[in-house]
Amino acid sequence: MTDSKKYLIYAGYLALATVVLAASVDYSFYLAPSGLVIPSTVVPWDPANTYLAAFAVASGNSLAVGLISIALATVLGVLIGMVGVWNNPTATVLYRVYVGGFRNVPVLFVILLFYFIGIALPAPAKAPDLFGLIFVSNRGLVLPSVELGSGLGGTAGYVSLALVALALVLAFLAPVRTWQRLAFALLALIAAAVVGLDFHAPERGKFGFTSGSNLPLEFMALTAALSMYYAAEIAEITRGSILSINKGIIDASHALGLHAFDRFQRIVAPLALRFGLPSALNTYLVVLKATSLGVAIGYTELFSVARLSMSSSGRVLECLSLMGLYFLLMCGTLSFLVNRINEKLKRWSK
Repeated sequence: MTDSKKYLIYAGYLALATVVLAASVDYSFYLAPSGLVIPSTVVPWDPANTYLAAFAVASGNSLAVGLISIALATVLGVLIGMVGVWNNPTATVLYRVYVGGFRNVPVLFVILLFYFIGIALPAPAKAPDLFGLIFVSNRGLVLPSVELGSGLGGTAGYVSLALVALALVLAFLAPVRTWQRLAFALLALIAAAVVGLDFHAPERGKFGFTSGSNLPLEFMALTAALSMYYAAEIAEITRGSILSINKGIIDASHALGLHAFDRFQRIVAPLALRFGLPSALNTYLVVLKATSLGVAIGYTELFSVARLSMSSSGRVLECLSLMGLYFLLMCGTLSFLVNRINEKLKRWSK
């Protein structure tokens, strides 16, 4: 039997299984009132909403943790990986301790460790603060509440808007270095936030905080654990990518008289990105799927809501179908985006 016939048979079995699965699903379940209580959500939640809305809200919770963890793990991992290639004994020891410490324990252990460290923090009444704006307690992190401001009127508002526009022009059009573009863009972002938003400091109440934006302990523990754990993976990828660059290319840049920053920006970083991006994609996919471990500490992510829905309704197949659809969409989209970036890097390197 030829390979094409085998693939055709496999495709037929897959199509048949899909039809059988679709026929056995009760679609009215998705539009039934859920009655689920979801304590912390990215968007407002009402228990009278449908099961489909509950899964959408839970998907938002999972996606928020996943994307923030990917961003933090990337930044931290790249910095640690650059420390790993630094020819310094102390830096080498610190790198090996960090990477070895996280890579030799399960990620669930790290999540539980961060969670119980958070539980050991002071209660809200005795929570330490930073300038009276940010509070850390055993209930999570409390930040100032943000509202659309009224600072856009008057002379000061127009002057501020002009400064924002000027900073954006300098960031994208001025012939300056990359770090200067980033500085101008950051200045524009800060100015826009100061002008267009009003910040209100959290206020303590008898049993907690009566105002402010609260990030629950479960969210903070899960995000911090995934970020620091998978930063070790990104650090190894970064270190290996930098070390895989041909030494002759680095020597040539020395001979041309390039400074260290220019050498990193124009040669090391693009080549290391080209070498390390496929491996980083695998790590990002693992991070997205590892958000389901939040069920161990009570974070209301997708798996937690699916478990509650299966217990209350008995609809196992319907709940698992939505879970599988979420991970297929999220992981498939991320794979598509990273592969497109990788293809552009290949064309650029040619």
